[in-house]
Amino acid sequence: MSRSEVISNELSSRRGVKPAAPGSLGLSSWRCQPTLMAMPHQHGDIELNLLLDGMVTYVHREQLVQLAPGCLSIFWGAIPHQLVEAQPACDFCIFTIPLELFLGWKLPDGLVQALLTGELVVDGDAATAQIDRLLLPRWHVELSAGESTVVLKEMEARLWRLAVARQRTPARAGGTVDSRAGRMAHYIVSNYTAPLAIAEIAGAVGLHPTYAMTCFKQTFGVTILEYTMQYRVTQAQRLLMTSDDSVIDIALQSGFGSLSSFYAAFRRYTGRTPKAMRQAAKGAA
Repeated sequence: MSRSEVISNELSSRRGVKPAAPGSLGLSSWRCQPTLMAMPHQHGDIELNLLLDGMVTYVHREQLVQLAPGCLSIFWGAIPHQLVEAQPACDFCIFTIPLELFLGWKLPDGLVQALLTGELVVDGDAATAQIDRLLLPRWHVELSAGESTVVLKEMEARLWRLAVARQRTPARAGGTVDSRAGRMAHYIVSNYTAPLAIAEIAGAVGLHPTYAMTCFKQTFGVTILEYTMQYRVTQAQRLLMTSDDSVIDIALQSGFGSLSSFYAAFRRYTGRTPKAMRQAAKGAA
């Protein structure tokens, strides 16, 4: 039996395991020989990976994704992911960017929505890869020394470059939007401000609610309800970072029907209150 078949069998046996609610790793970096993950892992941040040498394989949305050296990959850590293979001599750079910081950069919507609907974005541009090989190891050195000011500006500029390049590239066939689970995620993203029922979401893609729930969970690793709540929280984070609206207005704009449900979801997925997050952002500005 091949290694890929073994991994697929292990994944099938773990589909009933519920991951913990994702927290944040903060603005962090590692340069290492990666450690294999025994179980799928979640966090609330945007994660950037750059493999300098070797080969690694993730399981992301029930798919085996092999990362090649020099290709910058980006994904939302709230979607369960698992590093299942790594060659013995890998040189791997990993960065996590707090979601509220990422949303505060106001990047083009195409990239933001691709990440928040579960896409693992890979930049395979050879010319940019040469720059990344120099730039990202320096980011790690400077972050390790507590020097984040220039790194954050360069991170933002790098993601702007990627977002603009994606706008110039025709949409690829077979991506997130073409899968039934992906279409449900897009329906949630387009309608999150309104009350959403599972039957409505399933009906939008022509599925029975029970099958829709199974399909979504197998693809994204979280339930439809969990994804909806987490997406609403991300929008609340964005508004907290980019507007002066009151907390109750932000709760309503983000699709929450009451302050109590908003505070409960916000604390679950961020570990903080909305007020504390806004104050921290203003203090860092």
